[in-house]
Amino acid sequence: MAPHEVRRILPEDLKPLNTVEEYIARGGGQGIKKTYAMSPQEVIAAIKKANLRGRCGAGFPTAIKWGSIRNEPCPVKYVACNFSEGEPGTYKDRYLSLKNPYQILEGIAIACYAIGAKEAYIGIKRKYKPQVKRIFGARKEMEAAGIIPKGLIKIHQGPDEYLFGEEKGLIESIDGRYPMPRNIPPYIQGINFTPDSPNPTSVNNVESFCQAANIMAKGPEWFRQVGSEDTPGTAIFTVSGDVKNPGIYEMPAGLPLKTLLYDVCGGPVGKHPFKAVFSGVASGVVTPERFDTLMDFGSMRKVGGGLGSAGFIVYDESACMVQAALKFSNFLAKSSCGQCVPCNSGTAQITEHLKKIEQNNGTQDDIDAIFEVAGRCTSQARCFLPTQESVLIPSILKTFPEEFKRHIQSKERNERDLILPKIADFDEAARAFIYDDPAKFPI
Repeated sequence: MAPHEVRRILPEDLKPLNTVEEYIARGGGQGIKKTYAMSPQEVIAAIKKANLRGRCGAGFPTAIKWGSIRNEPCPVKYVACNFSEGEPGTYKDRYLSLKNPYQILEGIAIACYAIGAKEAYIGIKRKYKPQVKRIFGARKEMEAAGIIPKGLIKIHQGPDEYLFGEEKGLIESIDGRYPMPRNIPPYIQGINFTPDSPNPTSVNNVESFCQAANIMAKGPEWFRQVGSEDTPGTAIFTVSGDVKNPGIYEMPAGLPLKTLLYDVCGGPVGKHPFKAVFSGVASGVVTPERFDTLMDFGSMRKVGGGLGSAGFIVYDESACMVQAALKFSNFLAKSSCGQCVPCNSGTAQITEHLKKIEQNNGTQDDIDAIFEVAGRCTSQARCFLPTQESVLIPSILKTFPEEFKRHIQSKERNERDLILPKIADFDEAARAFIYDDPAKFPI
Protein backbone atom coordinates (compact mmCIF):
# COMPACT_ATOMS: atom_id res chain seq x y z
CA MET A 1 0.00 0.00 0.00
CA ALA A 2 1.34 3.40 -0.99
CA PRO A 3 1.90 6.10 1.66
CA HIS A 4 -1.29 7.91 2.70
CA GLU A 5 -3.61 5.33 1.13
CA VAL A 6 -6.77 4.53 3.08
CA ARG A 7 -8.76 1.84 1.28
CA ARG A 8 -12.43 1.84 2.15
CA ILE A 9 -14.31 1.14 -1.06
CA LEU A 10 -11.38 -0.59 -2.73
CA PRO A 11 -10.49 -3.95 -1.10
CA GLU A 12 -7.71 -3.39 1.39
CA ASP A 13 -5.56 -6.07 -0.28
CA LEU A 14 -6.75 -5.06 -3.78
CA LYS A 15 -7.82 -8.64 -4.45
CA PRO A 16 -11.10 -8.74 -6.39
CA LEU A 17 -14.21 -9.92 -4.56
CA ASN A 18 -15.41 -12.70 -6.85
CA THR A 19 -18.56 -13.89 -5.09
CA VAL A 20 -21.37 -12.32 -3.13
CA GLU A 21 -20.38 -14.56 -0.21
CA GLU A 22 -16.98 -12.84 -0.12
CA TYR A 23 -18.74 -9.49 -0.19
CA ILE A 24 -21.03 -10.42 2.70
CA ALA A 25 -18.06 -11.80 4.69
CA ARG A 26 -16.44 -8.36 4.46
CA GLY A 27 -19.55 -6.57 5.67
CA GLY A 28 -21.36 -6.18 2.38
CA GLY A 29 -25.14 -5.91 2.55
CA GLN A 30 -25.15 -4.14 5.91
CA GLY A 31 -25.82 -0.77 4.33
CA ILE A 32 -29.04 -1.80 2.61
CA LYS A 33 -30.11 -3.78 5.68
CA LYS A 34 -29.81 -0.69 7.87
CA THR A 35 -31.42 1.44 5.17
CA TYR A 36 -34.58 -0.68 5.12
CA ALA A 37 -34.85 -0.29 8.90
CA MET A 38 -35.01 3.51 8.50
CA SER A 39 -37.40 5.88 6.82
CA PRO A 40 -36.34 7.38 3.46
CA GLN A 41 -36.04 10.76 5.14
CA GLU A 42 -33.69 9.30 7.76
CA VAL A 43 -31.52 7.80 5.03
CA ILE A 44 -31.22 11.15 3.27
CA ALA A 45 -30.46 12.80 6.62
CA ALA A 46 -27.59 10.33 7.17
CA ILE A 47 -26.13 11.09 3.75
CA LYS A 48 -26.46 14.80 4.50
CA LYS A 49 -24.75 14.42 7.87
CA ALA A 50 -21.88 12.64 6.13
CA ASN A 51 -21.70 15.55 3.65
CA LEU A 52 -21.18 13.14 0.76
CA ARG A 53 -20.33 15.08 -2.38
CA GLY A 54 -20.65 13.46 -5.78
CA ARG A 55 -17.34 11.96 -6.81
CA CYS A 56 -17.33 13.62 -10.23
CA GLY A 57 -17.94 17.01 -11.78
CA ALA A 58 -18.44 19.83 -9.32
CA GLY A 59 -19.03 17.61 -6.28
CA PHE A 60 -22.71 18.42 -5.82
CA PRO A 61 -24.03 17.32 -2.38
CA THR A 62 -25.70 13.93 -2.80
CA ALA A 63 -28.30 14.49 -0.08
CA ILE A 64 -29.60 17.65 -1.75
CA LYS A 65 -30.00 15.79 -5.04
CA TRP A 66 -31.78 12.83 -3.42
CA GLY A 67 -33.92 15.01 -1.18
CA SER A 68 -35.13 17.30 -3.94
CA ILE A 69 -36.23 14.36 -6.07
CA ARG A 70 -37.83 12.65 -3.07
CA ASN A 71 -39.95 15.77 -2.58
CA GLU A 72 -41.07 15.98 -6.21
CA PRO A 73 -44.85 15.36 -6.52
CA CYS A 74 -44.46 13.05 -9.54
CA PRO A 75 -45.02 9.49 -8.25
CA VAL A 76 -42.64 7.91 -10.82
CA LYS A 77 -38.96 8.47 -10.08
CA TYR A 78 -35.74 6.85 -11.30
CA VAL A 79 -32.09 6.49 -10.36
CA ALA A 80 -29.33 6.43 -12.97
CA CYS A 81 -25.74 5.36 -12.40
CA ASN A 82 -23.30 7.18 -14.68
CA PHE A 83 -20.69 4.61 -15.71
CA SER A 84 -19.44 6.32 -18.86
CA GLU A 85 -15.98 7.41 -17.65
CA GLY A 86 -14.91 8.84 -20.98
CA GLU A 87 -12.85 11.78 -19.74
CA PRO A 88 -9.10 11.73 -20.40
CA GLY A 89 -7.03 10.77 -17.38
CA THR A 90 -9.72 8.84 -15.50
CA TYR A 91 -10.01 5.11 -14.81
CA LYS A 92 -11.31 4.81 -11.24
CA ASP A 93 -14.84 3.52 -11.89
CA ARG A 94 -13.76 0.71 -14.18
CA TYR A 95 -11.01 -0.28 -11.72
CA LEU A 96 -13.42 -0.15 -8.80
CA SER A 97 -16.05 -2.29 -10.52
CA LEU A 98 -13.52 -5.03 -11.30
CA LYS A 99 -12.47 -5.12 -7.65
CA ASN A 100 -15.94 -4.92 -6.07
CA PRO A 101 -19.05 -4.53 -8.25
CA TYR A 102 -21.40 -5.51 -5.41
CA GLN A 103 -21.20 -2.24 -3.49
CA ILE A 104 -22.19 -0.30 -6.62
CA LEU A 105 -25.46 -2.23 -6.78
CA GLU A 106 -26.01 -1.92 -3.05
CA GLY A 107 -25.54 1.85 -3.21
CA ILE A 108 -27.97 2.13 -6.12
CA ALA A 109 -30.61 0.17 -4.21
CA ILE A 110 -30.12 2.50 -1.23
CA ALA A 111 -30.66 5.52 -3.47
CA CYS A 112 -33.82 3.97 -4.92
CA TYR A 113 -35.27 3.49 -1.45
CA ALA A 114 -34.29 6.98 -0.34
CA ILE A 115 -35.97 8.81 -3.22
CA GLY A 116 -38.77 6.30 -3.83
CA ALA A 117 -37.55 5.28 -7.27
CA LYS A 118 -39.45 2.82 -9.41
CA GLU A 119 -36.31 1.50 -11.14
CA ALA A 120 -32.64 2.21 -11.63
CA TYR A 121 -30.40 2.06 -14.67
CA ILE A 122 -26.66 1.60 -14.90
CA GLY A 123 -25.47 3.42 -18.02
CA ILE A 124 -22.20 1.74 -19.01
CA LYS A 125 -20.33 1.75 -22.31
CA ARG A 126 -20.76 -1.58 -24.05
CA LYS A 127 -17.08 -1.60 -24.96
CA TYR A 128 -16.21 -2.06 -21.26
CA LYS A 129 -16.68 -5.80 -21.66
CA PRO A 130 -14.95 -7.04 -18.45
CA GLN A 131 -16.84 -4.48 -16.36
CA VAL A 132 -20.17 -5.25 -18.06
CA LYS A 133 -19.66 -8.96 -17.37
CA ARG A 134 -18.91 -8.30 -13.70
CA ILE A 135 -21.91 -6.02 -13.23
CA PHE A 136 -24.30 -8.54 -14.80
CA GLY A 137 -22.87 -11.37 -12.69
CA ALA A 138 -22.95 -9.36 -9.47
CA ARG A 139 -26.55 -8.30 -10.05
CA LYS A 140 -27.61 -11.93 -10.50
CA GLU A 141 -25.85 -12.93 -7.27
CA MET A 142 -27.19 -9.97 -5.29
CA GLU A 143 -30.75 -10.67 -6.39
CA ALA A 144 -30.42 -14.39 -5.59
CA ALA A 145 -29.07 -13.56 -2.15
CA GLY A 146 -31.99 -11.23 -1.50
CA ILE A 147 -29.76 -8.19 -0.97
CA ILE A 148 -31.36 -6.17 -3.76
CA PRO A 149 -34.90 -6.58 -5.16
CA LYS A 150 -35.21 -8.53 -8.38
CA GLY A 151 -35.73 -6.36 -11.42
CA LEU A 152 -34.93 -3.11 -9.62
CA ILE A 153 -31.65 -2.39 -11.42
CA LYS A 154 -31.39 -2.55 -15.20
CA ILE A 155 -28.15 -2.37 -17.18
CA HIS A 156 -28.05 -0.15 -20.25
CA GLN A 157 -25.07 -0.59 -22.55
CA GLY A 158 -24.35 2.63 -24.38
CA PRO A 159 -22.05 3.87 -27.15
CA ASP A 160 -18.46 5.04 -26.94
CA GLU A 161 -19.32 8.72 -26.97
CA TYR A 162 -17.93 11.28 -24.54
CA LEU A 163 -21.38 12.85 -24.16
CA PHE A 164 -22.81 9.51 -23.04
CA GLY A 165 -21.31 10.61 -19.72
CA GLU A 166 -23.14 13.94 -19.69
CA GLU A 167 -26.20 13.35 -17.52
CA LYS A 168 -28.74 14.63 -20.06
CA GLY A 169 -27.01 12.67 -22.83
CA LEU A 170 -27.03 9.59 -20.59
CA ILE A 171 -30.79 9.85 -20.07
CA GLU A 172 -31.34 10.27 -23.81
CA SER A 173 -29.37 7.07 -24.43
CA ILE A 174 -31.30 5.13 -21.78
CA ASP A 175 -34.48 6.29 -23.50
CA GLY A 176 -33.23 4.69 -26.72
CA ARG A 177 -31.84 7.70 -28.52
CA TYR A 178 -28.38 8.95 -29.45
CA PRO A 179 -26.67 10.62 -26.43
CA MET A 180 -27.31 14.19 -27.53
CA PRO A 181 -27.96 16.23 -24.37
CA ARG A 182 -31.49 17.53 -24.00
CA ASN A 183 -32.32 21.02 -22.75
CA ILE A 184 -34.03 20.02 -19.51
CA PRO A 185 -32.01 18.39 -16.70
CA PRO A 186 -32.92 14.89 -15.45
CA TYR A 187 -34.11 16.04 -12.04
CA ILE A 188 -36.92 17.81 -13.91
CA GLN A 189 -37.39 15.58 -16.96
CA GLY A 190 -36.04 12.09 -16.45
CA ILE A 191 -36.18 8.56 -17.82
CA ASN A 192 -39.23 7.57 -19.90
CA PHE A 193 -40.83 10.96 -19.31
CA THR A 194 -44.19 11.88 -20.80
CA PRO A 195 -46.10 15.18 -20.85
CA ASP A 196 -48.12 13.94 -17.88
CA SER A 197 -45.27 12.27 -15.99
CA PRO A 198 -41.86 14.02 -15.93
CA ASN A 199 -40.24 11.13 -13.99
CA PRO A 200 -37.48 13.05 -12.12
CA THR A 201 -34.24 11.10 -12.09
CA SER A 202 -31.21 11.22 -9.81
CA VAL A 203 -27.96 10.72 -11.72
CA ASN A 204 -24.94 9.79 -9.62
CA ASN A 205 -21.46 8.49 -10.30
CA VAL A 206 -20.29 4.91 -9.63
CA GLU A 207 -18.01 5.94 -6.77
CA SER A 208 -20.76 8.03 -5.17
CA PHE A 209 -22.99 4.96 -4.83
CA CYS A 210 -20.14 2.97 -3.29
CA GLN A 211 -19.51 5.71 -0.74
CA ALA A 212 -23.24 5.82 0.08
CA ALA A 213 -23.30 2.06 0.75
CA ASN A 214 -20.42 2.45 3.21
CA ILE A 215 -22.00 5.46 4.92
CA MET A 216 -25.20 3.53 5.56
CA ALA A 217 -23.27 0.51 6.82
CA LYS A 218 -20.83 2.32 9.11
CA GLY A 219 -22.39 5.70 9.76
CA PRO A 220 -21.73 9.36 8.86
CA GLU A 221 -19.29 9.82 11.74
CA TRP A 222 -17.10 6.99 10.47
CA PHE A 223 -17.18 8.46 6.97
CA ARG A 224 -16.03 11.87 8.23
CA GLN A 225 -13.07 10.46 10.18
CA VAL A 226 -10.93 11.12 7.11
CA GLY A 227 -11.02 13.82 4.46
CA SER A 228 -11.53 17.55 4.82
CA GLU A 229 -14.45 19.60 6.06
CA ASP A 230 -15.15 20.60 2.47
CA THR A 231 -14.93 17.06 1.10
CA PRO A 232 -15.15 14.34 3.77
CA GLY A 233 -14.24 10.72 3.15
CA THR A 234 -11.88 9.16 0.67
CA ALA A 235 -11.61 9.65 -3.07
CA ILE A 236 -10.09 7.42 -5.73
CA PHE A 237 -7.35 9.25 -7.62
CA THR A 238 -6.16 8.26 -11.09
CA VAL A 239 -2.68 9.61 -11.84
CA SER A 240 -1.17 9.28 -15.30
CA GLY A 241 1.64 10.92 -17.22
CA ASP A 242 5.16 11.88 -16.14
CA VAL A 243 5.24 10.29 -12.67
CA LYS A 244 7.32 7.33 -11.48
CA ASN A 245 4.34 5.44 -10.09
CA PRO A 246 1.21 6.02 -12.18
CA GLY A 247 -1.89 4.25 -10.94
CA ILE A 248 -5.15 4.33 -9.04
CA TYR A 249 -5.03 5.26 -5.36
CA GLU A 250 -7.71 5.63 -2.69
CA MET A 251 -6.78 8.38 -0.27
CA PRO A 252 -8.47 10.84 2.08
CA ALA A 253 -9.77 13.85 0.19
CA GLY A 254 -8.12 17.10 1.21
CA LEU A 255 -4.47 16.08 1.20
CA PRO A 256 -2.10 18.45 -0.62
CA LEU A 257 -1.61 17.79 -4.33
CA LYS A 258 2.15 17.56 -3.78
CA THR A 259 1.57 14.62 -1.40
CA LEU A 260 -0.05 12.70 -4.23
CA LEU A 261 2.58 13.69 -6.79
CA TYR A 262 5.69 13.08 -4.68
CA ASP A 263 4.92 10.81 -1.71
CA VAL A 264 2.47 8.51 -3.50
CA CYS A 265 3.52 8.71 -7.15
CA GLY A 266 7.26 9.07 -6.51
CA GLY A 267 7.90 12.39 -8.20
CA PRO A 268 8.90 12.98 -11.83
CA VAL A 269 9.68 9.93 -13.93
CA GLY A 270 12.79 11.44 -15.52
CA LYS A 271 15.26 14.28 -15.11
CA HIS A 272 12.76 17.06 -15.76
CA PRO A 273 10.73 18.65 -12.93
CA PHE A 274 6.95 18.84 -13.03
CA LYS A 275 5.45 21.53 -15.20
CA ALA A 276 1.67 21.19 -15.24
CA VAL A 277 -1.18 19.10 -13.83
CA PHE A 278 -4.61 18.81 -15.40
CA SER A 279 -7.61 17.29 -13.62
CA GLY A 280 -9.28 16.05 -16.79
CA VAL A 281 -10.47 18.56 -19.37
CA ALA A 282 -13.01 20.49 -17.30
CA SER A 283 -10.84 22.98 -15.39
CA GLY A 284 -7.72 25.08 -15.58
CA VAL A 285 -4.10 23.99 -15.34
CA VAL A 286 -2.35 23.76 -11.95
CA THR A 287 1.36 24.61 -11.86
CA PRO A 288 4.04 23.76 -9.24
CA GLU A 289 3.65 26.93 -7.17
CA ARG A 290 0.13 25.70 -6.37
CA PHE A 291 0.99 22.10 -5.48
CA ASP A 292 0.30 22.90 -1.81
CA THR A 293 -3.41 23.14 -2.72
CA LEU A 294 -5.64 20.66 -0.91
CA MET A 295 -7.33 18.08 -3.11
CA ASP A 296 -10.92 18.85 -2.27
CA PHE A 297 -13.60 20.49 -4.38
CA GLY A 298 -13.45 23.92 -2.80
CA SER A 299 -9.67 24.30 -2.58
CA MET A 300 -8.99 23.12 -6.12
CA ARG A 301 -11.65 25.46 -7.48
CA LYS A 302 -10.06 28.45 -5.72
CA VAL A 303 -6.80 28.02 -7.66
CA GLY A 304 -8.55 27.63 -11.00
CA GLY A 305 -8.32 23.84 -11.09
CA GLY A 306 -10.86 21.27 -10.05
CA LEU A 307 -11.16 17.91 -8.33
CA GLY A 308 -13.78 16.53 -10.73
CA SER A 309 -13.34 12.77 -11.07
CA ALA A 310 -9.88 13.02 -9.43
CA GLY A 311 -8.12 12.03 -12.65
CA PHE A 312 -4.80 13.89 -12.71
CA ILE A 313 -2.74 14.15 -15.91
CA VAL A 314 0.83 15.15 -15.09
CA TYR A 315 3.39 16.69 -17.45
CA ASP A 316 7.03 17.55 -16.82
CA GLU A 317 9.11 20.32 -18.37
CA SER A 318 9.78 18.30 -21.52
CA ALA A 319 6.11 18.50 -22.50
CA CYS A 320 4.93 21.18 -24.93
CA MET A 321 1.88 22.99 -23.62
CA VAL A 322 0.88 24.13 -27.10
CA GLN A 323 0.64 20.50 -28.12
CA ALA A 324 -1.22 19.63 -24.92
CA ALA A 325 -3.74 22.39 -25.60
CA LEU A 326 -4.19 21.13 -29.15
CA LYS A 327 -4.77 17.52 -28.00
CA PHE A 328 -7.36 18.55 -25.41
CA SER A 329 -9.15 21.00 -27.70
CA ASN A 330 -9.27 18.47 -30.52
CA PHE A 331 -10.77 15.88 -28.16
CA LEU A 332 -13.54 18.28 -27.13
CA ALA A 333 -14.16 19.38 -30.72
CA LYS A 334 -14.46 15.78 -31.89
CA SER A 335 -16.73 15.00 -28.92
CA SER A 336 -19.21 17.83 -29.59
CA CYS A 337 -22.57 16.42 -30.65
CA GLY A 338 -23.23 19.35 -32.98
CA GLN A 339 -26.60 20.38 -31.59
CA CYS A 340 -25.35 23.78 -30.45
CA VAL A 341 -23.67 25.68 -33.25
CA PRO A 342 -21.54 27.97 -31.01
CA CYS A 343 -20.08 24.87 -29.33
CA ASN A 344 -19.57 22.76 -32.43
CA SER A 345 -18.16 25.62 -34.49
CA GLY A 346 -16.26 27.24 -31.62
CA THR A 347 -14.37 24.18 -30.42
CA ALA A 348 -13.44 23.33 -34.02
CA GLN A 349 -12.22 26.87 -34.69
CA ILE A 350 -10.08 26.92 -31.56
CA THR A 351 -8.57 23.56 -32.54
CA GLU A 352 -7.66 24.88 -36.00
CA HIS A 353 -5.98 27.97 -34.54
CA LEU A 354 -4.01 25.78 -32.12
CA LYS A 355 -3.02 23.47 -34.97
CA LYS A 356 -1.56 26.40 -36.90
CA ILE A 357 0.39 27.56 -33.85
CA GLU A 358 1.66 24.08 -33.04
CA GLN A 359 2.86 23.63 -36.62
CA ASN A 360 4.67 27.00 -36.47
CA ASN A 361 2.28 28.57 -38.97
CA GLY A 362 0.41 30.71 -36.46
CA THR A 363 0.43 34.40 -35.66
CA GLN A 364 -0.67 36.60 -32.80
CA ASP A 365 -4.01 36.82 -34.59
CA ASP A 366 -4.56 33.12 -33.86
CA ILE A 367 -4.00 33.64 -30.15
CA ASP A 368 -6.34 36.62 -30.13
CA ALA A 369 -8.94 34.58 -32.03
CA ILE A 370 -8.78 31.74 -29.51
CA PHE A 371 -9.66 34.07 -26.64
CA GLU A 372 -12.41 35.67 -28.68
CA VAL A 373 -14.00 32.38 -29.77
CA ALA A 374 -13.65 30.90 -26.27
CA GLY A 375 -15.71 33.79 -24.94
CA ARG A 376 -18.71 32.96 -27.10
CA CYS A 377 -18.59 29.21 -27.77
CA THR A 378 -20.72 28.58 -24.65
CA SER A 379 -23.75 30.51 -25.98
CA GLN A 380 -27.04 28.54 -25.94
CA ALA A 381 -25.21 25.37 -24.89
CA ARG A 382 -27.11 22.30 -23.75
CA CYS A 383 -24.18 20.83 -21.83
CA PHE A 384 -20.90 21.71 -20.13
CA LEU A 385 -18.59 20.69 -23.01
CA PRO A 386 -18.06 24.19 -24.51
CA THR A 387 -17.55 25.58 -21.01
CA GLN A 388 -14.74 23.06 -20.59
CA GLU A 389 -13.15 24.40 -23.76
CA SER A 390 -13.62 28.02 -22.67
CA VAL A 391 -11.99 27.37 -19.28
CA LEU A 392 -9.20 24.92 -20.11
CA ILE A 393 -7.67 26.35 -23.29
CA PRO A 394 -7.47 30.03 -22.21
CA SER A 395 -6.01 28.78 -18.90
CA ILE A 396 -3.14 27.11 -20.78
CA LEU A 397 -2.53 30.19 -22.95
CA LYS A 398 -2.50 32.53 -19.96
CA THR A 399 -0.21 30.26 -17.92
CA PHE A 400 2.34 29.56 -20.67
CA PRO A 401 2.28 32.65 -22.94
CA GLU A 402 6.00 32.48 -23.75
CA GLU A 403 5.61 28.96 -25.10
CA PHE A 404 2.96 30.08 -27.56
CA LYS A 405 5.10 33.07 -28.59
CA ARG A 406 8.06 30.79 -29.29
CA HIS A 407 5.90 28.65 -31.57
CA ILE A 408 4.88 31.75 -33.46
CA GLN A 409 8.35 33.33 -33.68
CA SER A 410 10.44 30.20 -34.30
CA LYS A 411 10.25 27.53 -36.96
CA GLU A 412 12.07 25.00 -34.81
CA ARG A 413 10.12 22.06 -33.37
CA ASN A 414 11.99 19.97 -30.85
CA GLU A 415 9.36 18.39 -28.69
CA ARG A 416 8.15 14.95 -27.71
CA ASP A 417 4.92 13.65 -29.16
CA LEU A 418 2.25 13.78 -26.47
CA ILE A 419 -0.62 11.33 -26.42
CA LEU A 420 -4.23 12.04 -25.55
CA PRO A 421 -4.42 10.29 -22.16
CA LYS A 422 -7.78 8.61 -22.73
CA ILE A 423 -7.32 5.46 -20.70
CA ALA A 424 -8.44 2.10 -22.08
CA ASP A 425 -7.00 -0.20 -19.41
CA PHE A 426 -4.54 -0.51 -16.55
CA ASP A 427 -1.83 -3.18 -16.43
CA GLU A 428 -1.63 -3.73 -12.70
CA ALA A 429 1.47 -5.94 -12.84
CA ALA A 430 3.42 -3.42 -14.91
CA ARG A 431 1.75 -0.44 -13.23
CA ALA A 432 1.14 1.12 -16.62
CA PHE A 433 -1.89 2.59 -18.33
CA ILE A 434 -2.95 1.51 -21.79
CA TYR A 435 -4.43 4.31 -23.87
CA ASP A 436 -7.06 4.41 -26.57
CA ASP A 437 -5.93 4.33 -30.18
CA PRO A 438 -4.97 7.96 -30.99
CA ALA A 439 -6.31 7.44 -34.52
CA LYS A 440 -9.79 7.80 -33.01
CA PHE A 441 -9.05 11.50 -32.52
CA PRO A 442 -7.07 12.54 -35.62
CA ILE A 443 -5.87 16.12 -35.72
